[in-house]
Amino acid sequence: MKVYLYGMKPKLKKTGIILLILIVVVIVITIISNLVIKNKIENALADLPDSIKVTYTDIEVSIWSGSVNLNSPKISVKGETTNKNIIQVDLKSLEVKDLGYWDYLMNDEISIDAIIVNEMVAKYQYNPKVEKESYNSNTVENLKKSINVKNIKINNSNILVSDFKTDSTLLSIPTWSFELSGFNINSKVKSKEMPFAYKSFNLNGKDLKWAMNEYENIFANSIEVTENNIHINTFELKTKYGKRELSSILEVERDHFDVEIMDLKLNAMDFGFKAEKQFYFNSDTMILNQPIAEIYRDKLVADDTTSKPLYGKMLRELNFDLSIKKVEINNGKLTYSEKVKAERQAGTLVFDDFNATLKNLGNTYGNENLTIDVTSNFMEHSPLKVDWSFNVEDESDRFVFKADLDLFEAEYINQFTKPNLNADMSGELLQTYFTIGGNPETSRIDLKVKYDNFKVNVLQDDGKEKNSFLSVLVNLFVSKDSDDEKNNFRYGQAEGVERDDTKSVFNFVWLSIKQGLLSAMTGDGEKEN
Repeated sequence: MKVYLYGMKPKLKKTGIILLILIVVVIVITIISNLVIKNKIENALADLPDSIKVTYTDIEVSIWSGSVNLNSPKISVKGETTNKNIIQVDLKSLEVKDLGYWDYLMNDEISIDAIIVNEMVAKYQYNPKVEKESYNSNTVENLKKSINVKNIKINNSNILVSDFKTDSTLLSIPTWSFELSGFNINSKVKSKEMPFAYKSFNLNGKDLKWAMNEYENIFANSIEVTENNIHINTFELKTKYGKRELSSILEVERDHFDVEIMDLKLNAMDFGFKAEKQFYFNSDTMILNQPIAEIYRDKLVADDTTSKPLYGKMLRELNFDLSIKKVEINNGKLTYSEKVKAERQAGTLVFDDFNATLKNLGNTYGNENLTIDVTSNFMEHSPLKVDWSFNVEDESDRFVFKADLDLFEAEYINQFTKPNLNADMSGELLQTYFTIGGNPETSRIDLKVKYDNFKVNVLQDDGKEKNSFLSVLVNLFVSKDSDDEKNNFRYGQAEGVERDDTKSVFNFVWLSIKQGLLSAMTGDGEKEN
């Protein structure tokens, strides 16, 4: 027994020593490798351009798991001309998981399983004077290795974009998260092609605020964006100023907006860049649920005399390709107010129970018309139907606008006509139909109306008392009834109604309707052959 034990002990001892040496070697190599990689990362971060500064509390490296963790990193970027911080990013941690060394050494690419950013606070100061081209970077074109990342996550983060000069907020999303899968940057891509690709993404944010321009802000209670859909809860478009304050700072007239959409969706989206970096945006359906829009125009402010193109031309001249097959507006309300005289309140038009369907909205449908079908209650009282169509590709911008207005008591429109037109109306429009065909210069209207005991009372300049003489004179020309037999219509036509191209298309529609009504009520009321 002693001989056996003594015979085995040297061998076991030798094996143990070898194993111990291997373990020590592995530990030493691991420590040294981790230190080397950590040192390389530290040197790379220290060797960044002077305008970029990165600090952190610690770097944790594991060669076996392929992970790199930066604790409490802070990144600041200074403007090259101003030498002031334009980007400041603070993170709780930045994690890189499963960095593929084999792919790096053998396949000429950087392969990463996941990049995780936790609790990022990013602040960016936008300088509008900096040329857009100066933001373009050749970083991708200069890459020598492709980069593949299976998953990128940004958790519980905050972003703030402010104006460089005024420090006013341009974009704020205090709570948002982002996930991107299948991200790839191809170092061999041609310069005119997209340098990166991805499989899917998901962005969730709350309490978004975006300064759309000098006058209006956009707000959203919550927003979710994927590669196929957008869902926004409580979307708001609001003018930054009160009505009086806006009028005091305007040089020319501009609408005051207060718009809220309870639910906004874009489904089956597709977007990106075509050849020559031409951007495109497609969607099968856009849905707006319960939009409430209050629009106010102060006509005491100087007129905006710039030419207003029709909607077909506006869509045709977009600098990107737009295609939305169908737009649905459900259960909305539109209120338009216009102030004409300083001493009087604004006149108001109301369209409630507003529902609309738009088809072929965009500039890619060729010979297919853009059609707009609307049903609503006019002045919260009378059912109204509108059919409007035009072809975006038609450079003559011809359009057809049809409407059917059911029983309407004239007194309901007095809240608009009394302060704005100095006229008080009474009676009933039992039924009104009209068709307007037009182009950017002129229109023709064919109208038929059935009405009963219709009167127009012209008011004194103060808008309170009746001007008896003018009222009698006007009503001499207006037939009180459409016919002794109330089932009959009076017909009106007007051709060559001239558009004022400094005003909107709806002003053009109104001018045409006015001429059609005048023809029906003051003419012979007969239908043209």
